[in-house]
Amino acid sequence: MRTLYNNIRIILIIVFLMTAFYGHTQEKLYKTQLETVYLQNTKEVVYKNTFSNYNNDLIASKKINFKKEIKISMGKNNTLLFVSNKNNIEIVTASYLKIIRKAANRSRNPEAFQAFLTNNLPQLGRQFTIDNNLNELYFISRKDTFNGKIDALPSVL
Repeated sequence: MRTLYNNIRIILIIVFLMTAFYGHTQEKLYKTQLETVYLQNTKEVVYKNTFSNYNNDLIASKKINFKKEIKISMGKNNTLLFVSNKNNIEIVTASYLKIIRKAANRSRNPEAFQAFLTNNLPQLGRQFTIDNNLNELYFISRKDTFNGKIDALPSVL
């Protein structure tokens, strides 16, 4: 009786290993047979873009105090939405402010600022190229960063 159970156990192990190996080879075969899928390049239709509205509000304030703004937005737990026929993005306002502050601090010019934002928020890359107000946002946000304050100091030499 004991040998019968051992034989059944060995047979089950062999069957399991064979099905696992067979499934693995089928997966490789399936991956090699996939063809490239081409998507049509359609125009993006934007339904809601609170990122641009928020950028305009920051520009209108003429001075950004990032520490204060981040603290306020964390308390309110606000989010920014971007809804289009291609993307649906929702980011916490505090996180977006941190990205703007980091981009302004690490950038020497508006083009580098835009490139940093595009790299950190690739879903909004197309909108960052369309927005006309990123240059103004860079100059206003640069004033409140560490490197911006250093740049504003008078030169000793």
